[in-house]
Amino acid sequence: MAAKKRRLNKFRAFVFVLGFLVFIGAGAAFGLFVVSIKDLPVWQENWLSFNTPTVLYDQEEKLIASVGTKNSLPVKIKDIPLQVQQAFIAVEDERFYQHHGIDFQAIARAAWYNLKSGGIYQGASTITQQLVKISFLSAPDALPERTLKRKIQEAILAFLLERRLSKKEILERYLNEIYFGEGAYGIKAAAQTFFAKEPEELNLAETALLAGLPQSPNNYSPFQSPSRAIKRRDQVLQAMLKNNFIVQKQLEEVKKVSLSQILKPGKRNQYPYPYFVDYVTEQLVKSYGEEMVYKGGLQVYTTLDTHIQKAAEKALANKSNFPSSVRDGNGIVQPQGAAIILDPQNGYIKALVGGREHTHLRAWNRATRESRSPGSALKPIVVYGPAIELKGLGPASIVDDVPVKYGSFTPHNYDGRYRGLVTLRTALAYSLNVPAVKILMDEVGLPQSLSFARALGIPLEDKVQGPSTALGGLHKGVTPLQMAAAYGAFANQGTYFEPAVILKVETSNGKVLYEHQLKPYPVMKPTTA
Repeated sequence: MAAKKRRLNKFRAFVFVLGFLVFIGAGAAFGLFVVSIKDLPVWQENWLSFNTPTVLYDQEEKLIASVGTKNSLPVKIKDIPLQVQQAFIAVEDERFYQHHGIDFQAIARAAWYNLKSGGIYQGASTITQQLVKISFLSAPDALPERTLKRKIQEAILAFLLERRLSKKEILERYLNEIYFGEGAYGIKAAAQTFFAKEPEELNLAETALLAGLPQSPNNYSPFQSPSRAIKRRDQVLQAMLKNNFIVQKQLEEVKKVSLSQILKPGKRNQYPYPYFVDYVTEQLVKSYGEEMVYKGGLQVYTTLDTHIQKAAEKALANKSNFPSSVRDGNGIVQPQGAAIILDPQNGYIKALVGGREHTHLRAWNRATRESRSPGSALKPIVVYGPAIELKGLGPASIVDDVPVKYGSFTPHNYDGRYRGLVTLRTALAYSLNVPAVKILMDEVGLPQSLSFARALGIPLEDKVQGPSTALGGLHKGVTPLQMAAAYGAFANQGTYFEPAVILKVETSNGKVLYEHQLKPYPVMKPTTA
């Protein structure tokens, strides 16, 4: 009897604790709901998302460019082909015409998928919620996107929006507001930017490519990441097939279409120093996101020296500085070139040119993104620098320039000759390969050499490098920007500065979001440099 009574008491205690926790949880949820409503933006008939371009200044605080939504052209839903509408619905919100702003089925499906996957890999935002996010909740002082309060506000506003606007009106506003990359907001601007077409002229291949961009314009850019763009396009096609918007034959035909067959960049925004402005824009987007950069009215102070920039651009544009030019299969002039000029005393990028021509916004920047083997230019960084700094060798130290073999690797000098005993100064001056490899392997050692290079901003990996590292034989390659910054340390008494292009970022009302702080990294003694 006593045991039965104890079990009953335990059960009552469990029920009490459970009830108390439910009560506390419900109270907290209700409180969060009330707070979310309290700060809810007021819906207005003439609502527009904030739409102020970001302004860039040079090192003297003179205006150089504005980066924003000039390339935003509204279009009526009746002028947007049905197939275009279907593509976005299929990939972004397949139950768009069934839900009332919030898709509980999609939420449950995403929750189950994420639970099985052990992370957040799938979302459930409807087109209405996305419109709310970019129109009401994208101001510079808005809540972070992933807070629970933000999600509650988003859901409430989506529900209210569905009661005020028809589905067609919501879809029209959505297709005119979303960002596609390359400075294009809205389907009309996107069609012109990527294909030099009007929306009503888009074919299925072009439509599917555009419909895949808004989820992540940077990652799926056909200019920057063509393979990812193709993969995303195919996902859109599969979604359209699943929803019976196209048939299997159409899907297979479009998959055969290459990007080069359809991409035809239209008239781009015109601004001076385009490669420099593009690079600044990329850095801003990484820190603040597309919406803030293109519509948030940031004030950005850069390191640009316009006199040096103009000289660099002029040199790259001068055809007489290159062998006879041709255009490759993609219409890009060859051979190519790039220029990066920075101040070694602080790492400030004074000028940057990423190619001989600038064909579209955020074009491929060879100065910052093109990784190539540096060849013998790497010798001071991986051979002579660490040999002098770490091993006590000097310009007059002797190395024997004779045939040598390391495993299956046999280095040879450029002229096939061997010079016997030579000084380090001679070996470097004549860019002799055999002495460089011998110093790396016999004196410095790969681990210390790679560590020295990494301190200079050259990202070398231990597992994939060998004797050929002395000759610039790298697994991944380096960019002109990385090489310029590394050599800057030799010109700055052995002190390295990470390259910087942005000095300060402010909001439109003057609040400082970022201010660059100089961080010197002593890598070698002044005598070594």
